[in-house]
Amino acid sequence: MRDEFDEPQMPAPAGEAGAETAASVTAAEAPTTASTVPDSIRLLNRDFLTDAANLPDASIDLIVADPPYGLGKDYGNDSDMRSGEDFLAWTYGWLDLAIPKLKASGSLYVFCTWQYAPEIFVYLKSKMTMINEIVWDRRVPSMGGTTRRFTSVHDNIGFFAVSKDYYFDLDPVRIPYDAVTKKARSRKLFEGSKWLELGYNPKDVWSVSRLHRQHAERVDHPTQKPLEIVERMVLASCPPGGRVLDPFMGSGTTAVACARHQREFVGYEINESYCAIAHERVSMAAIAAPARASAAVSTAVAAGA
Repeated sequence: MRDEFDEPQMPAPAGEAGAETAASVTAAEAPTTASTVPDSIRLLNRDFLTDAANLPDASIDLIVADPPYGLGKDYGNDSDMRSGEDFLAWTYGWLDLAIPKLKASGSLYVFCTWQYAPEIFVYLKSKMTMINEIVWDRRVPSMGGTTRRFTSVHDNIGFFAVSKDYYFDLDPVRIPYDAVTKKARSRKLFEGSKWLELGYNPKDVWSVSRLHRQHAERVDHPTQKPLEIVERMVLASCPPGGRVLDPFMGSGTTAVACARHQREFVGYEINESYCAIAHERVSMAAIAAPARASAAVSTAVAAGA
């Protein structure tokens, strides 16, 4: 079932690479361009399901997974043509391969649709500790559509951890209060409180606009996720210098977040054209990273002056 407000799907460029052996890691990297991807970022033109054995168990701090939803999207192949019990069996299969890759302190975020979220979450709860169900409000504008049910304008995100001792750092993702609100909430009782000075905890409803085709961040991928959402996951749930796995890399948004915030990354994507897009996006992010770091230091110094 497609959402009534999905934009028309533009066919992805053809070109699906098959799984390759461990001996051909270099050949399985995304096509090389004049740009350079950092050594800490691995972009693999492979199928995670057939290559997972080559990734060591207990080597990953965070999994960010945005798999096919079982809604018949066109990714330039038939990867989203499963539905019903077939789709769920496929989902349980890749989850069984991915979960052992996590460290004892590791966690997983999985994007899904409301049609299958209940079954996926129940399955994950049998293997992990559920931390949150996050609702991504895609800010779909009011317009025409179905008259037989309420319009679906959100995606579900499951946040699960291997154990209760999972890594989570709230401070990098706190949302600062604006001056007026901060003043209104300021009382002597709260003076010096971290939540007041640094900002509040993001709630479990994330209102972030989907990427319209005119959006500067948008690339040629039908279900690209906003960088703002993925950066929040990476900053909160992967320690600095830690390693992130994305089994369905798509256009490389998670890889970009890792390049921007000094996390290691390994991602799998069967569509060669999407891998090329990810390669270019990561290269651009890596070039910009030193300037961002320098600006952050300058801001910190100025604030402490």
